Amino acid sequence: STFVQPLIGFAEKRLMTKVEYSNIVYSLLPAEFSLGELQKVYEIILNRALDKRNFRKKILSLGLLKNLGKKRAGGANRPAELYTFKKHVPQLVELV
Repeated sequence: STFVQPLIGFAEKRLMTKVEYSNIVYSLLPAEFSLGELQKVYEIILNRALDKRNFRKKILSLGLLKNLGKKRAGGANRPAELYTFKKHVPQLVELV
């Protein structure tokens, strides 16, 4: 319908803006996730690639995540460390 498309566009734009100043992605991920999965969510929302090293350095420096001390095996590469958000409430932060 002609009403739905502008609404979806507005929602996409709002989400894109919110991820730049908040930790809102906590609501889009499972309880346990890798930094690669977290980065992929940001890249999908922002519609652009992010530098892996800079993203990891920035996200870890914010103190939002807790390393679970577990790794996800089964991939072709080295097992990924798993993380969770320390808090599952919206916080204002400069993420990207």
